[in-house]
Amino acid sequence: MVKRIFILIAALFWAYHSAMAYCNNGGKETLGNHPWQSLYKSQKDTLNWTSTRKRAFPNDGWLIKDNELILLSGKDGGDILTKREYADFELTLEFKMSKLVNSGVKYFVNRMKNSEKGKAELVGFEYQIIDDFHQDEIPGFTDAKGSTGAIYLLQAPKSNKHLNPLGEWNSLKIRVDKGKVTHWLNGKKIVSVNTETEAFKNQIRQSKFKYFENFGNKKSGFILLQDHGSEIHYRNIMIKE
Repeated sequence: MVKRIFILIAALFWAYHSAMAYCNNGGKETLGNHPWQSLYKSQKDTLNWTSTRKRAFPNDGWLIKDNELILLSGKDGGDILTKREYADFELTLEFKMSKLVNSGVKYFVNRMKNSEKGKAELVGFEYQIIDDFHQDEIPGFTDAKGSTGAIYLLQAPKSNKHLNPLGEWNSLKIRVDKGKVTHWLNGKKIVSVNTETEAFKNQIRQSKFKYFENFGNKKSGFILLQDHGSEIHYRNIMIKE
């Protein structure tokens, strides 16, 4: 009888603390001790980001409206990146494209020297976001490794991916786990690759990233939203480590 009472008390104690953890996390589900964190849901979350050109979030080129983070066309807002680095993580967000948009979500971003140009640059893996519907009109668009959902120039997405039309919201997910990288688009897995294999490293050696000595070897880095001169909308940017 005493043993049963002890088990009941322990169960109630666990349930209480689980419920309190849920409430204290704003009602967000957690996996183990790793809750989802907001990188951007409203204007206050711009504190999580900085311009690559200066320490503050840019005043020009990026617009906050209806809780959307909007990169304006032709305003030269510049890339923005998180103030802290991330290692293994899962990232989700929604994006809405304009015609001829060319952007992307970069991760494991580090400053590395480009041996061809002789200067340091911020580089990392990239979830490519581009107007697949008008690819013939976009300079530099070559093949599927440059299409939406690809690990830019390194791994093409599956051919059966579904990209919603311009002006409609799409969702993406990036998961990085001990060298294994997975991309989702609108709930469908479209890329799955082990970046530590010789086959993937050979892809790097055949791309422009070969000029960066440590490219592909970094286990952590910043997350960056790219400004390529065209309008794109982001919202609900969430991360779980």
